[in-house]
Amino acid sequence: MGSAAEASQKAPEQGRGSGVDYVVDIVGLSKSFRRRTRSKGSYTTLKSAALGMLKPARDRNLAAEGDGVTHAIRDLTMRIPRGASVGLIGRNGSGKSTFLKLVTGIYKPDSGSVSVLGRVAALIELGAGFHPDFTGRENLMLAGVMHGLSRREVEERFDEIVRFAELEAVIDDPVRTYSSGMFMRLGFSVAVHTDPDVLLVDEVLAVGDAGFVAKCKEKIAELRREGKTLILVTHDLDSVERWCDEAIWLHEGEVRERGYPRRVIDAYRHFIEKGEELQILESERESWPSSSAEATGAAGVMEHARWGSREVEISSVELVDAAGTETRVFHPGDGARVRISYRTHSPQEDVVCGIGIHRGDGLSVFGTNTDIDRVSLPKLGSSGVIECQIERLGLLDGAFSLDVALHRQDGYAYDYHKAAIQFSVRSESREAGVVSPQREWRANGEVCRCSR
Repeated sequence: MGSAAEASQKAPEQGRGSGVDYVVDIVGLSKSFRRRTRSKGSYTTLKSAALGMLKPARDRNLAAEGDGVTHAIRDLTMRIPRGASVGLIGRNGSGKSTFLKLVTGIYKPDSGSVSVLGRVAALIELGAGFHPDFTGRENLMLAGVMHGLSRREVEERFDEIVRFAELEAVIDDPVRTYSSGMFMRLGFSVAVHTDPDVLLVDEVLAVGDAGFVAKCKEKIAELRREGKTLILVTHDLDSVERWCDEAIWLHEGEVRERGYPRRVIDAYRHFIEKGEELQILESERESWPSSSAEATGAAGVMEHARWGSREVEISSVELVDAAGTETRVFHPGDGARVRISYRTHSPQEDVVCGIGIHRGDGLSVFGTNTDIDRVSLPKLGSSGVIECQIERLGLLDGAFSLDVALHRQDGYAYDYHKAAIQFSVRSESREAGVVSPQREWRANGEVCRCSR
């Protein structure tokens, strides 16, 4: 299924004459920022800074050219029709907020053009223009005029704005006495009561308690029903799928994917999980121990540690998915298999194989071994592989580590690997806790059908 914005790219010659009313028209947009990171030794005194300014301009320009440049937006072209709802997703630093500030005119582009028809309400930095010594009433009047309303229009909507913000009791107090939530509620209320044609929202819906947040979302939904255009920047992918007609995935300032929200979000999640998996594998390679000393990482993250007599030795550990592919990112319903390769240095008949799963903060989530499960291992040869098949992992969102061990029934350790493998579980569920057990709901003896 194609999207409105995709259609506009396929036929860029279309415009008002084609019958499509584009309220946001962006062509070849680029914006970069110069990074001026200084090393510790490069900080100067006032005297040395003044002397530096006396250097020839050529020398100063050469120094500036050595600074890095961040390309926040790269040659971006898109058209958004009137009444469309578009969600921008992407990792931190991908250019989403820069895009909004270019659309609102806060930033000037290095190249390209931005055309926006109609009044824009930008929910980006709520209350950014408020003067702390002015009262809420005075700031409201000033902000309304800055949003393009006449003084009379602001006065006509004054009571409604204050009532929505729930600030009737303090509207004549200086805003420096407001809490951060009150401050943002006033900014939000002003913005959404200015009859905007285009609404830009950047992660600002957490502006109060749950009741007020619900009211904010309902107001945005109301504006959508009135045919207003919505551009939403958020890390809440569920909101993009629920509210938006199309999703745009920005990566390093460029459009990586765009179209139907479910498709784009799935592609983005896959990209994030693969990146996370590569980081975990790289961390494993760096942390595999060369000695038997135990180590604990910072912030409660367990580093790989090892101890035991090595009479029976673990030579490698693999964590694979149901298809047998080694992976480090799972979902609650996924199956998993632990493969433990071993070699023996002397004949041993008393061998127990165990596994344990710990959350990132050290909480023991699950542990078992062949003795607990009443499984008898065959006599081990000089080398081989022991596997534990897990039909359904059942863990909820979080970071975890896997312990593996070979030991005697009395606990004598042949080879114990603490946090041999790090892995993550990613879940879209709103369930709370650590595990997601298999379950079934019944009412009056009748099985309730799952609506999902």
